Amino acid sequence: MSGIKRTFAIDGVPTATGPWARTVEWNGMIFISGIRGIETETGLPAETVEKRIELIFEQLGLILAHHGSDAMSVLSSTVFVTDMARLRPVINEAYEAFFGPEWPTRSIVEVSGLNQQDDMEIEFVAVRSKQS
Repeated sequence: MSGIKRTFAIDGVPTATGPWARTVEWNGMIFISGIRGIETETGLPAETVEKRIELIFEQLGLILAHHGSDAMSVLSSTVFVTDMARLRPVINEAYEAFFGPEWPTRSIVEVSGLNQQDDMEIEFVAVRSKQS
């Protein structure tokens, strides 16, 4: 299918360590693979929950900017957590700080485990907000 653009590396965002693209863009839609709070220097999850969620939204901002988009253009998100009761309040606070009153749709799912013993991962769908 023509017009599909796959991105594997974005400055400031950890590179994919497996057979997947960081983003796929098609027809102005941007599909963003799950972001975890990975330190770019170490390739490991940051030590605290607060730092991991900060990195997730910092990296999301870099990804959106790379694709000519912004927080207001995020349509949907799916959050995976290993402990709903502990992590949902932290994630809610981060969503309010990043998106302001313009929240995307969101599903939050508790799972038994994530890569590298991490405890949260978020994937997003956005649209390009600026012409390239």
